[in-house]
Amino acid sequence: MQSNVIRYNCVGCGICCKGRLVPLTLNEAEQWLARGHDVAVILEAFNELTWPADSRQYAHSAGRSVAVNDAQSSIRVIAVFAGNALEQCPNLRADNLCGIYEERPLVCRIYPMEINPFIEVSKDNKICPPESWESGDILCTDGVANPELQALVNRSRQADIVDAATKIAVCAQLGIKVASWKEDAFAVYFPERLQLMDAIRSSKEAAVEDWSENWKVRADDPQLRERLLAHHVPLAAPDDCDYIFHKL
Repeated sequence: MQSNVIRYNCVGCGICCKGRLVPLTLNEAEQWLARGHDVAVILEAFNELTWPADSRQYAHSAGRSVAVNDAQSSIRVIAVFAGNALEQCPNLRADNLCGIYEERPLVCRIYPMEINPFIEVSKDNKICPPESWESGDILCTDGVANPELQALVNRSRQADIVDAATKIAVCAQLGIKVASWKEDAFAVYFPERLQLMDAIRSSKEAAVEDWSENWKVRADDPQLRERLLAHHVPLAAPDDCDYIFHKL
């Protein structure tokens, strides 16, 4: 049987550095902030209503999340810290090359390979020009990344696990406690840069009190709201929110 080999060669067009949020490890987020750039916070919640507790999807998300609230209203929350490159990455130079290439985030080193094990890498789902896929090193074979790339993917996944509790504590310290429901929407916050830096620093140095209490979920779909309420998931009102609610 012939293997499905995907080759990739970056052509330096810079398109992957524009119009997006760049997921960062906690240390990378600190470095991004220290350079004077903004970091967004994306919050997603889930529980056994999303996937069965014994499923691979649940196990993957549980590893990078933290359980919050009391037993009756328990949910798990994932916090993603992401560099703001919605206009373009602040590290992108005028010649479309990376200004911090040697220190670039893991996700940039891994791209266009997928980090999520449940998403298959496909050139049809990427914005790179066609010529990027015509030659270059082997990215993956039958969906399996080359060894060097897989090592980076593993580092990224491990950082998600190690950083999970601290990121949730940072959010609680900033009063960021409303999450979207996974696979329904994203709740995206844009905290002030210096406040986020201070919150990260203090959350690393000392325990944050009450960080696991009073979390809520934003769900605008009537059927989803009804389902969550039936399982005692605290819901947030859609008005007066200090975040962007991006429906999927």
